[in-house]
Amino acid sequence: MNNVQRYVWFHGITLILAALLTATVATAITHPPMCDVGAGEDVGCARGFETRERDGYGSFRWTDGDARVTLIASGYGAPGIVEIVMAAPRPPETPSPSITLSVATTSVAVTPSDAPRRYLLLLRPDPLAGEAFHITIRSDTWKPPNDRRNLGVLVYHAGVASSRSLALPSVQHILALLAIGLSVSLVGRNAISLIGRTTVALTVIGGCGVLWVWLPARTVPFFPFYAVLLGSVALLFAWLERREPRHVPTADLRPALLAASGGVALDALLVAGVARGEWSVPVIAAQAACVVWGMWHSIGRTLTLSGVLRIALVVRLTALTTRLLSGEIGSDPDVELFYNYGRATLELGLPVVEYPSGALIPWAILALPASRELFALALPLCNTIADLVIVLAIWSMSERRSSASGNTGLACFYALSPLLLPFWHGKYDPLPTAFLALGLMAYTYGRMVWSGAALGIGGALKWTPWLAAATLALGMLRSRSSRAPASLWAFAAGGMMAVAATSIPFALIDWDRFLAPYTLQGGRAITGESVWFLAVLITAPDHWARLPAPWGSVETGGTMMGIAIGVQGIVLASLTLSALRFPSLAWRPAALAALTPAAFLLLNRVFSPQYMVTITAALLIACTIVGQSPRHTRGIVVLLTIAQAANLLIWPNTVPWWPLPSAVLFAVALAALAWLTVMTVRKGRAAD
Repeated sequence: MNNVQRYVWFHGITLILAALLTATVATAITHPPMCDVGAGEDVGCARGFETRERDGYGSFRWTDGDARVTLIASGYGAPGIVEIVMAAPRPPETPSPSITLSVATTSVAVTPSDAPRRYLLLLRPDPLAGEAFHITIRSDTWKPPNDRRNLGVLVYHAGVASSRSLALPSVQHILALLAIGLSVSLVGRNAISLIGRTTVALTVIGGCGVLWVWLPARTVPFFPFYAVLLGSVALLFAWLERREPRHVPTADLRPALLAASGGVALDALLVAGVARGEWSVPVIAAQAACVVWGMWHSIGRTLTLSGVLRIALVVRLTALTTRLLSGEIGSDPDVELFYNYGRATLELGLPVVEYPSGALIPWAILALPASRELFALALPLCNTIADLVIVLAIWSMSERRSSASGNTGLACFYALSPLLLPFWHGKYDPLPTAFLALGLMAYTYGRMVWSGAALGIGGALKWTPWLAAATLALGMLRSRSSRAPASLWAFAAGGMMAVAATSIPFALIDWDRFLAPYTLQGGRAITGESVWFLAVLITAPDHWARLPAPWGSVETGGTMMGIAIGVQGIVLASLTLSALRFPSLAWRPAALAALTPAAFLLLNRVFSPQYMVTITAALLIACTIVGQSPRHTRGIVVLLTIAQAANLLIWPNTVPWWPLPSAVLFAVALAALAWLTVMTVRKGRAAD
C-alpha cells in the first residue's frame, strides 16, 4: 500500500468516525425533537396543514382532515412519550369532531375540547423509533361560512419527552453527516490537497453538529436532504470537470467565490431581520460593491462551465440554508398564492388567475404532494435549476461567439449576484427566463425546432419569450441563407407545438377562464413601481402621498395610459422590425430578440421588481451575443448592479423615499438597454 492509498483510507475512516461521534454527542445533549406548528421552522416537520395563524395561546395551524407531524432523530433508547397540543373549536350547532392519533404501532381515539389541551401518548418499543416518530392526525372536518377550506383541528405543538437514560444516534443522520463531508471533499478535490480536504470536511461535519444542538428543528430534518443534494452536485461537477480541456488557461475563481460569499453573508443580515429599514441601504450597497469587485477580476478572462456553475450553486444553496436557519423559507406571500393556484388546478382544472395558463403546470406539479411546506422548499430548488440553465446558456453563447470568448464572465455575473436572491426564493420568474435563454441559445446553435419550442413554452409561462420569438422569426424571414425557409418552418413548428401542448388543454376546459389573464392584465392601471409613475409625479406630485405602497395602482386618466402604451409599442416595433435590416448577420436577430423582452418589461405600465431577473438575463445575453470589449462589458455590469441594488430598495426592502431608487433603477437600466441597442445596430451596419 503506497502513501496515497494510506491517505485515502485515513481520510475515509476519519470522516466515518467524525460523523459517528458528532451524531452521538448531538443526540445526547440535544433536547428531544419537537415541532412548533405554525412557526416558520415547521417546514421540516408539518405536512397536510393550512396556513400559519396565531392566537392568544400561540402559533397554530388547522389540519385539513389528514395531517402529519414528523419528529426526526430522537435516537434509540427506552420507550418514549409523545405529547401534542390540540384544540377543536366549533360553532355551537356543529358536533365535536372524532380524532384519531396514530404514532408507530399506537393508535388512540380522542374527543378534543374547544380550548387547547395537551395529550400524552406512551409509546411501545419500535425498531425504527430512533429515526423518526410520525404522528398522524385524522379528524372530521367542517367548512366555515365564506371559507373555501375544510378544517379539522388546531395543532399548536408536538414533541417527544423520552424516558431514556442513554440514546444511540439515528443511523440515517450518521450516514447523512458522512455523505455531506464526503461531498464537500469531492467538490474541492482539484483545488486543495487531501489533508486540506479532510480538514474542510471535518469542519463542515462539526458545523452540522453545532447546528444540530443549537437549532435542531431548523436543521436536523434537512440533513438527509442536503446529503442527497450535495452528493448529486459533487457527482455533477466530477462529470463536468472530466469533460473540460486541461490545456486551456482559465481565470482564478477565488475572487468571484469570495465576492459571492460576502454577498450571501450580507443577504443573511437582510433575511434574518438584522438590517431593517434604513439600515438595509448600506447592506445592499455593500452587496453591490462585492459584485462589482468580484466581476472586475473575471471579465475578459475565460471561466470554465463548472466554475461558474459552482459559483451559482454556492450562492443559492447558501441562501437556501440561510432561509431555513432563520425560519423564513416560504415567507413570501406569493409562495402561498402559487400553491393555492397549483392545488386549484389539480382540483378544478382551470382556476381564474392573472398569469398565463402555462404557469399553472409547474405549480400543479409542485403542489402534487398537497403540502405547503414541500412546495415552499421545492420552489427555490426549481428556481435553482432554472438559474443554472440561464448560466449555462449565457456561458455557451459566449463560447459560441468567438469574438466574445472573454465574455464568459457575464455568466459569472448572473451566477454570483446576491441582489436577485429575493426573486429566486419566492417568485417563479427564473423559469420562463430559463426557457428564454434556452431558446436564444438553441437559435445560435442552429437548432431551430428546439429554439421555437423553448420560446413557446417560455411564453406560455410568462408571455415575454413570445416577443423574442417574433423577432427571431422576422430575422429568418429576411435572411439571405438558402436554408432560411426551412429554418423558419422548423422554428414555427416547434413554437406552435409547444404552445399547443401547454395551452390547448386549458382552452378546452373553459375558454373564458383561459382568456381571463389577458383581459385582467389588459385592464390594469399604471403601478407605482413602473417608470410611468415617475412621469406622473412630474405633473402631479401629490400621487406619491396618495399611494399606500409602490405596488399600488394609480388612476391617471386616458392620456398617460395612451402615452405609456404608445411609447412601449413604438420601441418594441423598432426593435422587432430592426431584425429585417442587415440580413447577412445571423447573430443580430438573436441580440435584438434578447433586447425586446427587456424593453417591454422596462416600459410596461405594470412593473414588478421580480422583472429584474428577466431584464438582467436578457441584457447579459445581448451583451454576450454582440461581443463587447472588457471595458464596455464592465460598464454594462456596473449599470446592471446599480439597477439591481436600487430595485431591492423598492421591494422587499422598501424605503420611505422609494421613488428615488426607482428613478435610479430605470435610468441605469434604460441606459444599458440603449447602449446595447446602439452597439447592435452599429456592428450590424459595419458588418453589412
